[in-house]
Amino acid sequence: MSGLFHTLNVGSEALHATRQGVDTAGHNIANAQTEGFSRQRVNIKQRDPLFIHGSLIGNGVYVGGIERSHDKFIERQLNKAHQDAGRANARAAGLRNIENIFSPELNASVADEVTKFFGAFESLANFPEDFVVRTSVVESAKDLAAAFRRVDSDLSGNQAAVNEHIGQITGELTDKLKEISTLNVKIQVAEAGEGQQANDLRDQRDKLLREVSSQIEVSYYEDQHGMLMMRGPDQVTLVDGAHSAIVGVAKDPNNDGLFAIHITDWEGHSNRDVTHRMDGGALHALITLRDEDLPALMARNDHMAYRFSESFNSIHREGFGLRDYAEKTGRNFFKQPVGEKGAAAIMELDDCIVESNDAVAAGSSPLAPGDNVNINRLLKLKDAKIYGDSAVTANEFYANYAGALGLDVLRASHLEEASDLQLQDLNQRREAVSGVSLDEEATNMMKWQANFTASSKVITTVDEMLDTVLSLKR
Repeated sequence: MSGLFHTLNVGSEALHATRQGVDTAGHNIANAQTEGFSRQRVNIKQRDPLFIHGSLIGNGVYVGGIERSHDKFIERQLNKAHQDAGRANARAAGLRNIENIFSPELNASVADEVTKFFGAFESLANFPEDFVVRTSVVESAKDLAAAFRRVDSDLSGNQAAVNEHIGQITGELTDKLKEISTLNVKIQVAEAGEGQQANDLRDQRDKLLREVSSQIEVSYYEDQHGMLMMRGPDQVTLVDGAHSAIVGVAKDPNNDGLFAIHITDWEGHSNRDVTHRMDGGALHALITLRDEDLPALMARNDHMAYRFSESFNSIHREGFGLRDYAEKTGRNFFKQPVGEKGAAAIMELDDCIVESNDAVAAGSSPLAPGDNVNINRLLKLKDAKIYGDSAVTANEFYANYAGALGLDVLRASHLEEASDLQLQDLNQRREAVSGVSLDEEATNMMKWQANFTASSKVITTVDEMLDTVLSLKR
């Protein structure tokens, strides 16, 4: 009798293991399209044999746990790839947005307006007294000034948008770090029992880790309790077991009120400015765009606007206009900027030019209304090499910095493509290890079904044998 009950128990344990197998296969199939899910498998182990009547008797099986198919080495590589791709994608996208500001297909460029401006003055050199020609000069000058202002406004607007994006990402990071610390606790509790693995919770945590890695520089390790410990830029603690830091922003008075990124610990004791201590993720790229690329372009636009206004005004002040302005000199053509910084944003015509085109100082003498000597002096500024450190013309200077931007976009696009290919390759490698194959799971279901049928047969057979034994005693 005891032998039959032992066999009955073996069959029951086999049924239990089979049910676990069916449940796991079904779970895999249900999550085949779930992002970040790792395929799970039942770890079935044979029990130690029993020593009965001088013989070792098989003792069946037991479920040693549900394990996930997971390669830590690939996962670490994947997190680094997400960090690199996050930076590359953010930089490439940001530079392409900036490039659109200078696209001749979308807006008339400063160089185009400079050419039109000097073209209008060439016509004025032939007809210094013509009202229509003078009006054309004033309108072309307004267009030129507007082009400088538009570039400055677009660059400033782009900088503000990047700044807001930085603030948005920091808020998302704080939420994700909190989720990771919460999952740390859940995983520790779930795995408190011997041999337990919180597979689904670990998948969720790994997915969040990849998302955080794409946004900010991260290093991490897992402690002996299964809790994930995370460090950020400058080795600032992001997650310490059940606790998570707050990633926030504050206006920096030393950077025109743009956001500085601060990481504060969960107790509020430590507050670290990590704005310029990053080396990966989208935030690093956005900080570089906001604090380096965009200010450099705005400075070049300001430099060109300042040099253009200042040099044009210095010659224009020496000339004479018509009628009420025929005997007066010292008039600026553009409003005189006080310095290079901000020159493009305020570039516009002097009030006297706006009030009357007679104020355009075409001549060099009050006695000769048809004189165009001063115009010819102004026209020489078209080819004057007074821009930049290399002393180039206005259009050459514009072409140089617009061309440099184009090269930056090209390099960033190549890096983005390389980073995406690396990420794609690692995702495929992860999928080969952790991904769910529906065909394979369907095959497993058939195997488990066959096992279930056989295990059931063991139980029904033992049950019949027990009935026979009991009937013998009656």
